[in-house]
Amino acid sequence: MISSQILMKGTTCPFPSLLISKACKGTASISSQEQECIESLTFNRHTASASTVFELAKVSLSLAMEKAEHTMILIGSPKKPCFKSCAENYKDSVAEGLKKAEWSMEKGDLDETDDELSLARDAADYCHMVLSVDPDDARSPIFSANRDVYNHITYAMSVADLL
Repeated sequence: MISSQILMKGTTCPFPSLLISKACKGTASISSQEQECIESLTFNRHTASASTVFELAKVSLSLAMEKAEHTMILIGSPKKPCFKSCAENYKDSVAEGLKKAEWSMEKGDLDETDDELSLARDAADYCHMVLSVDPDDARSPIFSANRDVYNHITYAMSVADLL
């Protein structure tokens, strides 16, 4: 019984690459966020198969962009002021900042990449703050999706720091 549990755990818990482990070490002083980074990047087939830091950085940024697009779809065209504020924030700051970070990364301007990622993460953090006020909003799928975006931007920043 125990050996089958160990065998099952090995098939559902892939070992992170050295590249992912090194990148996630810089996510935060909070070990749970480091662990979330490792799990997220290891379980995504694109990030898990990256063989260079630049490739991992590009894929991590792309993953953050996908998460932000998904969150923008979830937000939609809301009537509620806090969600409306987040919708505008996502369009103007999160999505735009991630696009600019991608462009600057392609150009090799790492300082600009870091600045744009920081601005995008701050914008996601603003939505977190706005949605945290009302307990009903904090239980919404938008709140959870926004947290995921924030985390993935953090992961992308950690990977980009290795460049």
